[in-house]
Amino acid sequence: MPDKAIIGLDYSHNNILILETSSFTDFTQFLFTSGLKVGKIQNGFESVKDLKKYSVTVLSSPKNAKLTPNEIEVLETYVKTGGSLLMTSSSGGDNTNNTNLNELARKFGFEFVSDEINDSVNYVSIQKRPIISKFIPHGITEQINKIVFSSSCSTHILDFIESNKDIKVEGLLMSGLNAWHKLYDGENWIEEDCPKIPLLVAVEYYEGKVVAFGNGSIFSSLAKEYGFTALDNDILISNIFNWLSGGIGSEGKPVSIDLNLELFYWAENIIKKDKWDKFSDLINVSLKYFKDNYNRIIEGIRKEKKEKLKRSKAYKKKIDEKPKEETILDKIPIPERKKEDLEDIMSALGEITGEKYEISIDIKEEETDISMPSFNFKMEEIEEFEKGYPKKAIWHGKPTKAFKDWLNKKS
Repeated sequence: MPDKAIIGLDYSHNNILILETSSFTDFTQFLFTSGLKVGKIQNGFESVKDLKKYSVTVLSSPKNAKLTPNEIEVLETYVKTGGSLLMTSSSGGDNTNNTNLNELARKFGFEFVSDEINDSVNYVSIQKRPIISKFIPHGITEQINKIVFSSSCSTHILDFIESNKDIKVEGLLMSGLNAWHKLYDGENWIEEDCPKIPLLVAVEYYEGKVVAFGNGSIFSSLAKEYGFTALDNDILISNIFNWLSGGIGSEGKPVSIDLNLELFYWAENIIKKDKWDKFSDLINVSLKYFKDNYNRIIEGIRKEKKEKLKRSKAYKKKIDEKPKEETILDKIPIPERKKEDLEDIMSALGEITGEKYEISIDIKEEETDISMPSFNFKMEEIEEFEKGYPKKAIWHGKPTKAFKDWLNKKS
């Protein structure tokens, strides 16, 4: 625990914890051997300034005394601006103890229930001393296996805190599967089963902290079977004061992990760039954000995976439906000859030889005039024509215009 932590015990509302009595010698010894200083608050909670000198303020099961509206406002502001508060009630809650702790508790997102917890299977001597072994992982529940919660009321977490990001309430100790309680319903005491309900809550309220539970006898030295030294009760109380006074920090447990190399270099760069104190601080902040937003983050990842799968299937379907292009030729393509091509060739030949060449066939006529009558000629006529004229008689398997004219004149 921090060396300078000062615990402020309320002596102004008929609290159960009076260190001068022999009933709490073990708890008193624990406070002083832990290096804690203890102060008495005897004039009520008059101002936040007066409370600021205490690292932790303790309201221990007040009876037949009520907090004033001003005291409730002072205590709320004290916690909101960084103070820590331990609140305990006892069997029957506000109704039996004739107090108004719930008017303060509701500010922090919970309330003490007007009941008494029992367990029909796991208990010490009598059922109203249940043995609790169900804990939520937290600094407060570290190294605890079993505790005894004698003559205790339960707690109830209010729904409105879910919409307030500045308030976080966790139930850390839970009743067993065989738990039942005597509950005051406003008129009568009724008995009903109550498995898995919170018996201790830890609250992070803006800059401060609150721990609350409904068991005042846990501080007692008179009963070894259910008081301060019973089972792991003393470890629980030690952890509570550690957490409230800041003794349990962000360091937590040292662990070894295989970190992705890319993430490691990214984190190392961020730590240097933004001047983080330690690598573990960045990891703890990241994990806390992940923890606080786990369901939303996982849902987002699942949604993104579904969208990627959908896009992948759509792309594959599109590829499968796309007509395949003809890429293999089963024959050599025949080039299409145009008049312009021949004119370019003739012009190029003229530049090379210095002679002038003319096209002796009518390509347009050959291509378009399908009604042209066929000509009958002999090989001797072809030879005779080509000997007498510097032109071809046949072009691309067809008679040239000049050859046709010669045949017509000859006939």
